Amino acid sequence: MADRGYFTPRGRLLRIITAAHRATYRLSGGRLGGSARGMPTLLLTTTGRKTGQAHTVPLPFHRDGDDMVVIASFAGGPKHPAWYLNLSATPDVTVQYRGRQFAARATTVEGDARADLWARLVNAHPWYGDYQARTEREIPLVALSQS
Repeated sequence: MADRGYFTPRGRLLRIITAAHRATYRLSGGRLGGSARGMPTLLLTTTGRKTGQAHTVPLPFHRDGDDMVVIASFAGGPKHPAWYLNLSATPDVTVQYRGRQFAARATTVEGDARADLWARLVNAHPWYGDYQARTEREIPLVALSQS
């Protein structure tokens, strides 16, 4: 798949953008910052695997039935994003979607279910195929199921 040349912030710039997005989303109840690249966005709060502190990141998601699926692509980076490592250690998370907050359980989608979901996701949002082509790791798909 051809790389479409999307800009991907890293390091300090990524932290600044994430903080601004998170604050804007919270203050507006998701009316501002509620979508990214045509996908709806949620705020995911995980428990830090090292610190035990709450960490919140805005993430685009894909609906799969009743679940919200977030993609641990890290824009095709060589490592999993910290939020994925955190929820792998502690799968009980908090989700804010627009003005509603709820407890959820995070489960990594695997096997045939992942293959089917990945095909649908890449068909709808082709840049994820570009991200997969950039990395040797399999990009995890995480289903968030309301508890």
